[in-house]
Amino acid sequence: MSDYHQPGYGYGPQSGPQQPYGGGPGWQSGPPPNGYGYPSAPGYGTDPGYGTPPPPPSTSAAMWAHLGALLTVTAGSMMCCGLGAFAGWIGPMSVRGSERNKHDRYVRHHATEALNFGITQALMAVLGAVLYFGTMLVYGLVADEAQRASSGLAIPMLTVIAIMGAYGISGVVCAIIATVKATRGEWWSYPRLIAWPMVKAA
Repeated sequence: MSDYHQPGYGYGPQSGPQQPYGGGPGWQSGPPPNGYGYPSAPGYGTDPGYGTPPPPPSTSAAMWAHLGALLTVTAGSMMCCGLGAFAGWIGPMSVRGSERNKHDRYVRHHATEALNFGITQALMAVLGAVLYFGTMLVYGLVADEAQRASSGLAIPMLTVIAIMGAYGISGVVCAIIATVKATRGEWWSYPRLIAWPMVKAA
């Protein structure tokens, strides 16, 4: 008898009872366990790289990196005669350097952004102080008695104060946005003018 008529092949009229396609020993009826029509291999679908969602980001530490810099620059400046603007980098640096956050890319990203923000604000505070006192010194050296008695010094001084004030407000707004973004688990970076990327996250 040819193979055409052998039982179990399912081609000719003399074939015996047929099994469904794939119905060999060990086949499980019902919907396929992995949705692709094949039995799941041991461990398939349990690897974090194959469908398991990543762990949620550490939003608390990332938020405190930005909030620490923001509070130091604002509240610290009001309580310590402007000295807080020079120390906004301390809080983010402590968060970034913590052993607990050493391998957390999300926290390190936000802590590095906040650190760059604090360093940039400190540098701008130094620049503002130099411009402020430098303007007073230069005006005192070149102005005559009549100019010194007038309000001529107010114009350059107010110009410096307005520029630095606008820059400071822009920094505060960006720090608030960064704090909110970090709380929501979103990646965000400061504009370069507000936080120059001097320190890298890696």
